[in-house]
Amino acid sequence: MTLRATLLLAALTVTTTAGAATTVRLPAWACNANNDRIFRSGLQNGEIVPSTPSLGSGGAAPGIQLRTLNIAGLGSGTQKIHLYVPPGYDPAHATPLVIALHGTAGSPANADLYAQDVRNTWQSVAATRGFIVAAPVANGASGSWKDGFSAPPNDYTFLAAVMADLRAAYNIDDSRIQLWGFSAGGHVAHDLIVNGPIAALDQQHVAAYSVSAGRLFSLACLGDTEEQCQARLDTMARKPPFDLHLGTADPMYGPPYNAVQDPPRFEAAGWVMDDTLNFYVFGGGHTYEAGHFVDIWNFFCRFALSP
Repeated sequence: MTLRATLLLAALTVTTTAGAATTVRLPAWACNANNDRIFRSGLQNGEIVPSTPSLGSGGAAPGIQLRTLNIAGLGSGTQKIHLYVPPGYDPAHATPLVIALHGTAGSPANADLYAQDVRNTWQSVAATRGFIVAAPVANGASGSWKDGFSAPPNDYTFLAAVMADLRAAYNIDDSRIQLWGFSAGGHVAHDLIVNGPIAALDQQHVAAYSVSAGRLFSLACLGDTEEQCQARLDTMARKPPFDLHLGTADPMYGPPYNAVQDPPRFEAAGWVMDDTLNFYVFGGGHTYEAGHFVDIWNFFCRFALSP
């Protein structure tokens, strides 16, 4: 087991729920674009709709946008965030955010194209459901993510900066930050939630997350035994609602990767199938489709976070 995995597992052996955020189930109207808090019905029993505005301002809107950061020593030194802001965005009101992580692209140039494709595919859902989607571009030489095993600055440095930048430029609803990743981006999403290397995108700050064609043992549980990986899930102070989309013809589905075995691990740790755990199997390969994003948003929009 790697030193990083050993240290993380040791930290998990002492667990406390003190200060843990709470998952809140939202009323049906929160899934629509016109989800301004002033239109709360107040009629649903026990209706609670948290909203935690970041109060950011000045970001270009609406439509397709490109934001850049400059982190010396990472990639080219200039990092990109491909962004879509829905037509109804009003900086006076907090707006949900989906962070979307692309898969391995093969080169930095392709990584830029892959991030744009992810942004574009999410766009039609974001436009009609009223959330911001941000697709950062990975900075690894292979067009993939320089994760926490790489010396900083790495892409975890970048993702932390992405969150700070977006929260300052737009009025993000911190109670409704969602995370999605495809393939290598899905491996990263698991690591961010299970191991918490970035405070702004950990289990206490992401309302729900989704992985397409990713698995726990590629990064979050890399080097673990089955028991050690299960312990990571078992001891999480908060268990964010989780969705897995997986094609039956995807090499990730069965041996040797066996992503199909991840949902039972979540169930064993306390997630509830068809409630806080959604497992969507489709007859396809290593891919994502626009229709999947409709399904994923319909899962995301049911949940928020209460600190």
